[in-house]
Amino acid sequence: MAAPVVSIGPLAWSLGTVLLVAGVFVALAVASFLHRRGQARVEPALWALLVLSLLVARIAFVVRWWPQYAASPLSMLDPRDGGFSPLAGVVALGLGMLGLIWRRPMLRLPLTASLAGGLLVWGFGLLVADRLDAAMHTPLPALTLRDLDDRPVDLRAFAGKPVVVNLWATWCPPCRRELPVLIRAQQADRQVQFVFVDQGESAAEVRAYLAASGLRADHMLVDQAQSLAQQMNARVFPTTLFFDAGGVLRSMHVGALSPATLAAEMRLILSGAPSAPIHAGVTR
Repeated sequence: MAAPVVSIGPLAWSLGTVLLVAGVFVALAVASFLHRRGQARVEPALWALLVLSLLVARIAFVVRWWPQYAASPLSMLDPRDGGFSPLAGVVALGLGMLGLIWRRPMLRLPLTASLAGGLLVWGFGLLVADRLDAAMHTPLPALTLRDLDDRPVDLRAFAGKPVVVNLWATWCPPCRRELPVLIRAQQADRQVQFVFVDQGESAAEVRAYLAASGLRADHMLVDQAQSLAQQMNARVFPTTLFFDAGGVLRSMHVGALSPATLAAEMRLILSGAPSAPIHAGVTR
């Protein structure tokens, strides 16, 4: 999904998180309504199933991308990278529900109805967002920035290969934690263009930080006016944009990427043909 971000004022959340919260709210509302109508109380069961499904979804993601976690096993305990397997979570939710209603038949109606309502909101929201995104086909912005030598660089010039654009800043702790992960990926995978766009700082500040950190990266740009962040509605750093070879946005990740979540996101832009090539600023 190309734009999985919901912004309210200065805050931003991934669309998946917002829809999950909405689904939980609806499930609890249905459960409360049915309880007032004389059905068994199922709120504790709903919370237990939510924890179970999230735990299984996280474990399934870690297993799927274990080679990326193997170098730093403790990182699997940090879910801030957003690494979850929705399918595994839904399967765990369904099996957990069946186990509960088999042991406690009085929960059958309220638990099934509550979960159905929550899953409907979550699933329908994701489906609508995906369809709207497919229709929009957000292209690489027509924006010219400056590299660390003050030379102009047109972002559209990177189209032709899959492109990962990272919006970051030296003052941002998650950005500093994430930057080495992306630089290693840039050095290891030449199928993808990695572009680093510092937001709101000067080339001198970026140079000083890279020198002090012992980091070197290609395609390091500065965007003192934060024009790219404004165009992409990125209000939280780091934000990473994943464009396919046609220059079409396929995914947008808010927050620090781990090697595993980076690999999962890159699969979207490496797995198939580009959505639509871009020529002279027009998406076809």
